[in-house]
Amino acid sequence: MPDWHALAAIFAVGAVCDAMRAGGFLAASVLPARGLLARLLRLAPGNLFIAFAAAGILPGGWPSLIGCAAAVATMAATRREWAALGADFGAVGLAAALL
Repeated sequence: MPDWHALAAIFAVGAVCDAMRAGGFLAASVLPARGLLARLLRLAPGNLFIAFAAAGILPGGWPSLIGCAAAVATMAATRREWAALGADFGAVGLAAALL
């Protein structure tokens, strides 16, 4: 593919991305600031995170679930990401060895 084709493709993808972002800002500007819809939209990032985490934990079985629980508990207790990550790896390794 010639270089100008690649540049045109990059430009087109960038233009579409900017147009979608602008459309999102315009759509968000007409939504009400209060009410049920606003509350649901504020909760959406947490719900999406839980959905992605559940999709990753499910194939791993019990060791993944135990590791995730250990990471959440450590994070709640210490507020340190590295401690939670270490607890996660340790719990998964221990659970995988025992189960």
